[in-house]
Amino acid sequence: MDEGHEVWPIIRRERKRLGQRLRELRAERGLTQEQAAELIGIHPKYMPRVEAGRANLTVDTLIAASVAYEVTLSDLFSGAHKEDAAR
Repeated sequence: MDEGHEVWPIIRRERKRLGQRLRELRAERGLTQEQAAELIGIHPKYMPRVEAGRANLTVDTLIAASVAYEVTLSDLFSGAHKEDAAR
């Protein structure tokens, strides 16, 4: 029996957490979604999907976001670790 279907709820949850973290980092820097999209190298219309956790980001896009926001790649995922530690 294929149990891979059980991973999708986790993927959706983690995408949402990542989107929230990207929104937080953008807001901390006083950037609009359009400005952030330009820095990251994605289409501005894609940014709301990214921040809502509905986008399947490539590794290249994640690296570009870390460079644009001047954080390490692992810092993009730090919000998830804080939330898990609180449980």
